[in-house]
Amino acid sequence: MYPKRCAACGGRVATSTVALPFCVRGETVEVPDIEHGACTGCGEVYLSLDATERLQTEAIRMSKAARGLLAPAEIRDIRRSFSMSQAAFEDLLGVGPKTVIRWEKGTVFQSATADRLMRLLRMQPGLSRALLSGELCVPATADRPPIAVLAKRYPGR
Repeated sequence: MYPKRCAACGGRVATSTVALPFCVRGETVEVPDIEHGACTGCGEVYLSLDATERLQTEAIRMSKAARGLLAPAEIRDIRRSFSMSQAAFEDLLGVGPKTVIRWEKGTVFQSATADRLMRLLRMQPGLSRALLSGELCVPATADRPPIAVLAKRYPGR
């Protein structure tokens, strides 16, 4: 799984679960319990592809939690509770194409405003009808159809 000898210094590589630093949005997060190889001489770290993915996922989760933002799985659960596709949920929230998939994968952090709106929708599902009905009237733009068109596209939401 890991090399026996360090490529950097030739020292012995041992299995470790010591917390690893990972930079998320300019902030270093210490992620515990990710198995990796570490050189006993120079400290060089060796990660499997699976461990690298878990390190990134956990670092993003920890960073979002520290900021008080919904986790990717929570965003997905809220969207699914409305039986909406990602595109339909983007229309409902008034965000651009491919935004929700990026939030759900954790590659992009949602704004505090979008986070609060999703929390409100989770607490008060009826708000989706208000958003789609035009009660909260968002002006149409070249990129965004009038709210009445959205209401026809997603009836009963």
